[in-house]
Amino acid sequence: MWFDAKGRRLAQDPYAFGYGQAKEDYAHIQSHLANPHRAPIPEGYTAPFYKADREKEMRAAHAVFVKQLNDAVARGEWDPVKQEVPKP
Repeated sequence: MWFDAKGRRLAQDPYAFGYGQAKEDYAHIQSHLANPHRAPIPEGYTAPFYKADREKEMRAAHAVFVKQLNDAVARGEWDPVKQEVPKP
């Protein structure tokens, strides 16, 4: 799965197609990425393109959430043993 500069999705799997994606758009983007000087960008999409790396994205999101949780514990806003907000 690829995304353009505006966040539009280009997927190979027809069940994951981005909004308004035509069947041939994924093949066009592959041609463009292989040889940008010969194959034009598919109509309606904006360069640059980036490939989704879900594992990397989920690890980054997990790090953010862990930091938020640890900060809440440090401020006394969360009890990790009882797993609840401490009563005043």
